[in-house]
Amino acid sequence: MTLGQKQRKFVGMLGRLYVWMYANGYECSLGRGFVSAEENKRVGGHPKSNHLYGLAQDINLFKDGEYLTDGTGHVEMHDYWDLIGGAARIGKDLNHYSIKHNGVR
Repeated sequence: MTLGQKQRKFVGMLGRLYVWMYANGYECSLGRGFVSAEENKRVGGHPKSNHLYGLAQDINLFKDGEYLTDGTGHVEMHDYWDLIGGAARIGKDLNHYSIKHNGVR
């Protein structure tokens, strides 16, 4: 699969995740998505981060207007993300959603 095909697949998967999220009472704002190598380095991102390829999105999750900072909700969302083919969750970065690319999630 080419990078462009993966990017388009990823966007479709995010759309499905957003529909699931709102249907289950969550809301979100978008965190870090596609970034340049310079920005990735500035924020201490992994040098091979999928954010560099447009294959990762950080999602800020809300429930009943409250920003969820303890991982609540992301566990459920990652269960759904796994179901639709997303990359495995990263325990210390639960708001990160990606698909695997060159062995990186």
